[in-house]
Amino acid sequence: MSILSQLREGCFTIGVLHVPPFPTSVLGGERSLEEIVEHCVKNARVLEESGFSSVLLQNVGDEPVGRAASPDTVANMAVLAREVKKALSIPLGVTLLDHDGKAPIAIAKAAGADYVRIKVFCGLMVKMTGMLEGLYYDAVRYRREIGAGEVDILADVFDREGYPLGDTDLGEMARFAVQSCKADGLILTGKDQRGTEEMLETAGRATGAPLLIGGGVDAQNVGQLKGRAQGFIIGSCLKTPGGPYADLSPRACREVAEAFAKQ
Repeated sequence: MSILSQLREGCFTIGVLHVPPFPTSVLGGERSLEEIVEHCVKNARVLEESGFSSVLLQNVGDEPVGRAASPDTVANMAVLAREVKKALSIPLGVTLLDHDGKAPIAIAKAAGADYVRIKVFCGLMVKMTGMLEGLYYDAVRYRREIGAGEVDILADVFDREGYPLGDTDLGEMARFAVQSCKADGLILTGKDQRGTEEMLETAGRATGAPLLIGGGVDAQNVGQLKGRAQGFIIGSCLKTPGGPYADLSPRACREVAEAFAKQ
């Protein structure tokens, strides 16, 4: 089901679950697929019970990844997403570390997820993994081919983990992503809060699409950012101590959700 109506209402909070390494990942994982499912279902419920609007699954534990998602990644994420979706009454999203426009759409379709996040959707980005070309054509065409029109595409513009190649105007790229490449919402994240605010202003002037902040939001800065975007992707500040795949902190999750409700 499309999340756009909820997103346009504002204060749409997306809690990120960093998925532990699958047994088939490059570096291997200590947990079985069943244990990973149990871990993610438990933490997804924490997000919903805390008042978050949505949950986003990301295969962080599979790093390092290739340019295209492997068949086992697609299979594992589809199984995981399906089980998490069954446990929730709020929307579920999928995003991959892999540079792949088709795989997240396939996973979302198979699992009944509501949207995907694609980090390099338009243009050409230089990242630590190399030069990455926008995936808009693969994603939009494949979405139509498999009848996944109900899956929304949230597209990053100039993802903060890289640099755009060439003198490309942010406003023009935002307009291109929505009008020509059919992104349903745009994710803007600067190197710092001021950079994020400036990106949101520029993209907001260029397009009427829903805007989301892709990182850097916590309970302390909600008041400064709440009115600047409709959606907020929140991850690291929600965790308990204990490494990247530790359980989420119910208290931290509630603090963020309550901060949005109070402002």
